[in-house]
Amino acid sequence: MKIADGLKLIEDGWIRKPKGFRVRFHKQTEAGVEAGLSPPHEAAPLSSDVTAWRYAWKLWQATQAAAETGAPGALYNITVVDDQDRPFRFYGSGDFETYNPKPVNDGNGTTTGDSNAT
Repeated sequence: MKIADGLKLIEDGWIRKPKGFRVRFHKQTEAGVEAGLSPPHEAAPLSSDVTAWRYAWKLWQATQAAAETGAPGALYNITVVDDQDRPFRFYGSGDFETYNPKPVNDGNGTTTGDSNAT
């Protein structure tokens, strides 16, 4: 194998380091359920997955009572995503986690929130 071929193989199989993290969620509003990100795409992402997971957990704790009643402001399907909007594994277990999972139809026939696995 030529070195160039080997380097290409390594590059293709290498684990990419994300450039930042965001918390993705669905928010209950009076009009229905809306998808959201924090911080939004216009803002700088969080630099640490640990910080993002702690932030996600605190959002879940802060809206847990509203989620039990379906009140506006409740957050569902809270998870951490990387800079390419792909779910990121929880640092403590290595599993994909979703706080307060709830099936939500996005209007395109896709239902999210019915599983912690992605």
